[in-house]
Amino acid sequence: MRYATPSPQPPFLAAWLVSLFGSSLQAESLLGDLAEEFSDVASKSGVASARRWYLRQSLKTIAHLAGSPFRTAPWSLAGVVLLGFLLRWFSAAFPERVVIAILRAQRPYSNLHYDFYVWLVTWGIPIVRVVEMTLTGCIIAAIARGKEMAATITVVGISVVIVGWNFFLVTRNLPPQIPLPWGSLLGSLANWVATLLGAVIIREIRSLSLRLHSTP
Repeated sequence: MRYATPSPQPPFLAAWLVSLFGSSLQAESLLGDLAEEFSDVASKSGVASARRWYLRQSLKTIAHLAGSPFRTAPWSLAGVVLLGFLLRWFSAAFPERVVIAILRAQRPYSNLHYDFYVWLVTWGIPIVRVVEMTLTGCIIAAIARGKEMAATITVVGISVVIVGWNFFLVTRNLPPQIPLPWGSLLGSLANWVATLLGAVIIREIRSLSLRLHSTP
């Protein structure tokens, strides 16, 4: 008995990234065209060549989709980016307030839970900060319908430049005996990843909603 050979599939990660950067309808059309071309290339040149072709085309498509909002709606995108920075500014002290409120609520028992309070001060603030940045990414993406990733990446990109410049200024004249503030830099990296994760969550929810509504 012969079994049908399954048809080769495009690289999942590349297809998923394309779906993130376009609107739901736009991404569905683009992925369909890319999948059709992928099958043609695979039948003529082999699966390995088709995968390399798909990766190249995906990168070009993602670059085009990411830059499209800057060309078609620059002021709308700028407004969302500004809102994102305002959110970050207004919520800057939120993690510290949450941790301090917990500590004050438990003050009579502070001597009994000393290790917990040390952990809370050391790790609680960064954890709350990551959750806060995830919610910020969700809000930015929720407002920037159709350009979720472009808006969020712009916010993160500007933040990377600001933090990188400040890191350079701080460490340029730092005495050799003082260690570099790598912990602060890692914290910023976690916040950037969390912001992007928030945008991905909103984008996936919208894609799922569209698929559910389009299913008969």
